Amino acid sequence: MSVEEMDLTPAAHTQSAVQLNFLSLVLVTSLSGFCGGLAWAVLTSVLDFIGFIHLVKFNSYIANLITFPLIGLFFSAFFSVIGYPIYKWRCRQIRGQKLSGLFIN
Repeated sequence: MSVEEMDLTPAAHTQSAVQLNFLSLVLVTSLSGFCGGLAWAVLTSVLDFIGFIHLVKFNSYIANLITFPLIGLFFSAFFSVIGYPIYKWRCRQIRGQKLSGLFIN
């Protein structure tokens, strides 16, 4: 087989076993908590604006859009810090967290 006929692209794999380190786990969960808080703030603001619900305690739209994402970010980061030893132990037991997708070395 000549060099021209060889496929030089790396092989794509469909499954991988990984374990996130401490910082990666905190960053991933913090991002998801922030996005969840932002989605909740937008949802409650829209529902209040169209009159479907009436917000009494959280009636400031700007405060909702600032505080809910920050609360989600804080609590998700806090619980990922607390839960990291359990996550690490569980990944060791099952030999890594199984992910599916297109992975290229």
